[in-house]
Amino acid sequence: MRSKRLLSIVLSLITLVFGLLPAGAQENPPPLPGKLIIGNLDAPRGLAFDAKGNLLVAVAGSGGEVETTIPSPDGKAVAQIGLTGRVVSIAPDGTSTDLMVGFPSYAFAMETGGLYRIIPNGKSLWLVFNGNGAGNFGAYWSDSIVEYDAATLAVRTVINLNDFEFTHDPDGKGYDTNVADIAWDSDGKMYIVDAGGNDLLSWTAKDGLQLVHAWTDNPVPTSIEVAENGDLYIGFLGAGLAPGAGKIEHWSGGELVKTFGDLNTITDILLDDDTLYAVQLTVFTEQGPGPGSVIKVTTDGVTPVAEGLPAPFGIAQDADGSLYVSFGTLAFTPGATGGVIRLDK
Repeated sequence: MRSKRLLSIVLSLITLVFGLLPAGAQENPPPLPGKLIIGNLDAPRGLAFDAKGNLLVAVAGSGGEVETTIPSPDGKAVAQIGLTGRVVSIAPDGTSTDLMVGFPSYAFAMETGGLYRIIPNGKSLWLVFNGNGAGNFGAYWSDSIVEYDAATLAVRTVINLNDFEFTHDPDGKGYDTNVADIAWDSDGKMYIVDAGGNDLLSWTAKDGLQLVHAWTDNPVPTSIEVAENGDLYIGFLGAGLAPGAGKIEHWSGGELVKTFGDLNTITDILLDDDTLYAVQLTVFTEQGPGPGSVIKVTTDGVTPVAEGLPAPFGIAQDADGSLYVSFGTLAFTPGATGGVIRLDK
């Protein structure tokens, strides 16, 4: 089972569970925890705040009007494609505008691929394009990390992971790259987790891409945070989507020092000083997979922060300490949209 299709499998399982619910429960879902900041977003993914306090939302989009069959490592898949991916900027007063538009969007039956994350860093905006998982296998623009000048939105740097995965194949499972998240240490070195390649890479303009570590058991790394002391925290969707297979690893000095296990389908993590938060795309219960959650993870265990979220994905924190979470990253029913909520501390 290749890692990039795990989100589709998650959605299939959740849809099955929701399909068994009474019609009234589907038409009138329980209220969302927290306050709705913005709704009607098509496949919202990563969140981040810029230096001016604007909340930036990476929106994968709704595909488009062109139907095509796209080759992939698993065969072929039918997609509706278009240029509906965008970055939405939400000002502190709640006003929302489109900051960047026209990114490729690939809408499949179970998920939409394309723009994955937006991360400000200094005078730049870094966008992560998750293409292999979208089915545009090997396309030169996919599975890329692109640096834009924050003031002019001009492209400054493009880092493409296709050639590195093709020539190195760190996990030894064949070509499959699906870049998922990036973060920087205090020296400006970028760390990259590749969910398809099951590896951790580093990048600098001088040295280019370098392998830091590869996992051979297909745990699907999805998210990364760098602590002030340089330690790394890495979230994982989990091998085989087994209940409790999700985890967060703590690395220090190149060594694994702690694993926070028995978690579910981690899509994003956030480190607030010594507090570690995580987003679970879905939570497994005795009835099967259900809505996801936001949790706080410590050495003593897991504390729920927000539960009952439909397909949550990204997490960010404002200057006041409030948490923001994107939801509806996968649609339970045709035409369903998502949004962003705020969880006050």
